[in-house]
Amino acid sequence: MAALEPLEADLPVHRPAKPIPFELAQHAAIFFEERLYTQAINFLLNILTSGTVASAPVYTPPVQQLALAATLLIHPSTTTRAKTTEEEEAPLAALRLLRLTNTLVGPISSKLNVAFSFNLPDFPRHTRRRPVAENIPPSSDLSSDDTKPLNLDLSQSFSLWSNAEDFWHVVGWAFNCSVRHRPRWTWWQVWLEYMCDVLESDWNERFRQYKEAHTGNTISEQGPPPSPKKSRRKKTHHDDDPALQILRESLIFRYIHGASTTYGPYRRIVRSIFADGGSTSRNEFREVFDNELKYAKAHTPTSRKRSAQVNIDENEFGDYLTDDDPIEDGEYDDENKNINETDANSDEEVFSSVSTTSSTGARVPIEELPTRHIPYMHGDVGFYGGMRSLGLRQRLLQFLSTVSQYLPDDFIPLEDLYHLYAENIRHLPLPVFQAFISPSTLPYLSGPAKTTLCEFLLFRMRETAAPDTDEEYLNQAKLEQCFLPYAASTKFIADNTKISIILESLIILLADNGMLSVTKSLREAVHKGVNRRFDRSEYQSRKHAQEAYRWADDIERAWLEESAERLQFLVLCILPFEGDAT
Repeated sequence: MAALEPLEADLPVHRPAKPIPFELAQHAAIFFEERLYTQAINFLLNILTSGTVASAPVYTPPVQQLALAATLLIHPSTTTRAKTTEEEEAPLAALRLLRLTNTLVGPISSKLNVAFSFNLPDFPRHTRRRPVAENIPPSSDLSSDDTKPLNLDLSQSFSLWSNAEDFWHVVGWAFNCSVRHRPRWTWWQVWLEYMCDVLESDWNERFRQYKEAHTGNTISEQGPPPSPKKSRRKKTHHDDDPALQILRESLIFRYIHGASTTYGPYRRIVRSIFADGGSTSRNEFREVFDNELKYAKAHTPTSRKRSAQVNIDENEFGDYLTDDDPIEDGEYDDENKNINETDANSDEEVFSSVSTTSSTGARVPIEELPTRHIPYMHGDVGFYGGMRSLGLRQRLLQFLSTVSQYLPDDFIPLEDLYHLYAENIRHLPLPVFQAFISPSTLPYLSGPAKTTLCEFLLFRMRETAAPDTDEEYLNQAKLEQCFLPYAASTKFIADNTKISIILESLIILLADNGMLSVTKSLREAVHKGVNRRFDRSEYQSRKHAQEAYRWADDIERAWLEESAERLQFLVLCILPFEGDAT
């Protein structure tokens, strides 16, 4: 199996940067402090784009103003609680400034590592964990004026960088919002996508410098993790490589190293990426801003009618005679429902209005449905925040894999990292599990990374009767002997379905890389495994009398049957048959 691909691209050369003159920086600061956000940002945009020659230096905004722009992009007062036109227009204007700065100048020259530093408080608001310092050395080319906060609450106590414990607190809360608080997710999604762009751009630039420092020399990197084994691998040491310090100065590594916990920091990082809006996740990753879930009051049709003058004697009927009543058009209910979404304190509240129909046609109340089966009512990944949410989660997982590949001694070995991935992925609902594992659904995990992840999941979930092998990496022989003919270690239909979905993905991944040939032995292994998983799967409704369990079993059984059909269709119809292996 090939090594994991680094997050590297042929980046365009960033334009050289120089700081904005003091007078212009003060002019923009006055706009910000007077809460004229769009005027301040447009002023900075005009300065940033003023150069006409591509090689000419670019005036870059001060770091405290870039930090404020990142807060304006997500703060409730400028998003879900915006009251004025100025506040409503500020987030998108801030996003334009942030994106252009990252594209034209790059995160290193624009000092985004300083602008996007979390100010860890002595006593975090929502946790008992004692924070660990980020160990970010002060930049020698920064003056006190560059880092002095603006005289504005959004730049100080109300800023994102002062309210969040660390980057992973924000990640966890953002993904909680993707499941439970969609109005907030609308904005957190934009912020998180931008931050991923910055983190990747910063890493790519430093990786380019790292390669230049290794011209003619061998680059130190950890290969792809081998198959999980009972004996732990020894750490590889690259501390004698001075060029690794270039990668240690990356923004993502500082966020990893600055995780605000003294116990299990890497587990917490992975948990933040898999935050699902459940009670445990909500307790660990709470809202970033105070009263963040209070939204602006919507103008209802009732309030509009009351504000209109009604005088029948004078033939003044207000807006009673208008024909654009949104209630009659059926437009108001859905819109107002989204705008006025409130914080639900239990999983039951989220789905309390939903009921479903069982296989026998009876109506099944939601309170009788087993919690682990609730996602099947949706039949898609909406339960986990949708495809955009899953894409961002995969993007962060791939990024952590790349950091671990080059800094295993400073972060965590790849093998241990993939154990954490498998630990969190194996319990996902079937629709979400399939989206994560399928090679054609989301593009962010590389082929080798997804192959490795599938293998780690199989070793964790397969039955004990499956044999082990001395093969370090996955190949067709290992797939046929150790995985294809076997079922899950439990009798749950869902677990056996997940095994089948994983095997689908591995066959496709190996075939795409020319590492698999359809032979008689492969077809026999597939056929044997399909029958084995059907025989081992047991209906939970035999143990529980509720109609809900029977309905959930029927759904899971359908998933298992469809996956089995796809597996057999792959080896019988799609992939070319090459006879017996020679």
